[in-house]
Parts: sequence; structure tokens; C-alpha cells
Amino acid sequence: MKRRGFTLIELLVVMAVILLLSAIAVPMIGRALERAKTTQCMANLRAMSQGVGVFLVENQGRFPPALVSDGGTQKGWDFFIHETGKVEPGWIWQEYGADNLLQCPSFRGADNWREEPYTGYNYNASYLGGMFIVVRGQVVRDVASARITQVTNPGRTAMFGDGEFISGANKFMRSPLPGPLDSDFVGREGGTQGFRHGGHTHVVYVDGRVDRRRPVGSPPGFQGQIGEGTGFLSLDNSRYGDPASSE
Repeated sequence: MKRRGFTLIELLVVMAVILLLSAIAVPMIGRALERAKTTQCMANLRAMSQGVGVFLVENQGRFPPALVSDGGTQKGWDFFIHETGKVEPGWIWQEYGADNLLQCPSFRGADNWREEPYTGYNYNASYLGGMFIVVRGQVVRDVASARITQVTNPGRTAMFGDGEFISGANKFMRSPLPGPLDSDFVGREGGTQGFRHGGHTHVVYVDGRVDRRRPVGSPPGFQGQIGEGTGFLSLDNSRYGDPASSE
């Protein structure tokens, strides 16, 4: 018997079926990957809050500093960076190692803080983490971190979140209005969040709850200053620790 090959029409039909299946499968795979990234990001934030919980127990209930800089070693909540360029785990990771928990799986922006190995998250420097900064032998900032007893609403006080602003990475979260730890800070638009998880941003609160939030628009006075896909958690300071805010 003679073997009969595929006809041109049959080949075209097979190709059409393959293309149709691909068109269906690719978006499904993309959505599955995004869900996996979302799950990983939220798990990272939860683990970071647990690290702070250990720090609070070992430091008389005081939150880790956002930054201590003496002109040499930069000691951050996430990393210690020495003058030599050596990078070590920061305040909340000294005993446990940072690994890649500090890398948001959906963020691939350039680091802008002396070549840190991981990036994508920021820490509430308006209500939780204080700063001590020395420049040329002069103390230019000396603000202690908050104590856990000063947090009046742990379920609405952001601790860590998806940090991002118009120029890329962002490790210090800022409330839209001046907070008790940064009332004199200028450039609050540099401490915004990235809404990069399907139009949402992730945040973990002091009570350990991880939340997904949609953009809320630009607070008064910030129009044109906030990068596309970034913004604040709330129009006032209600999601950052201010019990008197209206949201």
C-alpha cells in the first residue's frame, strides 16, 4: 500500500489548531506566573515582618533603624554596606541572613543605593524606623525609631511594602503628609509604592497582616511628581500610622 502524506489543507488545519491553543495557553501561563510572583512577594513581606518581631523582642520593643550612617559604613534596615563595598545582612537579618527575601520577584529596576544585591521593598521611615546620619563629622539627623507601644493601630500601620518611585528603587517608605519621624523631610514623592502586581501593591502591617491595595490617586500637592505605576497607600497618613487620619 502506498503511504499517503498530509495534504496542504490538513497541515494548515493542524497549524491553525496549534496557533489557537498557543493563543489560549500563553495568557494562562502569564497569569499563573503572575499569581506565583504575587504569592512569593506576599510571603517575603510576611517573613520580613517576622524578622522585625524578633528584633523588637531583642531590643526592648524598639523598631530597627531605617538608616545609621557615619560617613563610612551605611547601616540600613536591610543591609550594612562598608566603605570597602562589602555588603552584609542588615538590622533584621544579622542572625538569619537576608537571602533573596529582599527581592520582589516582579521588580527588576536598577538599585540606586551603592550596589545592594536585592531590591524592591521599602520600610516605613515616617512612623517606625528612625535615622542617625553624620556628614563630615556633623550630626545632621538624629531621630530614634518608634517603640511598639507607640503604634496605636497595628492593623493600619504599614511596615514594609513594594517600594518604587519615578527613578527606580526606593527603600524608605514615606507617608504623603509629614510623619513624627520625618516632619522636616522634603521629597516625599521619593518614598512611594509600586503597583506592579496586576495593578496592586503589597504591604505588610505591624500586626503581620499582608494586604493588596489599588492606587488611590495623587494626594493634593503631588500632581505631576509621582511616576507612572507608583503612588501612596492612602491619600492621608491613615495607612502609615496616624490614628487621626480620616480614611
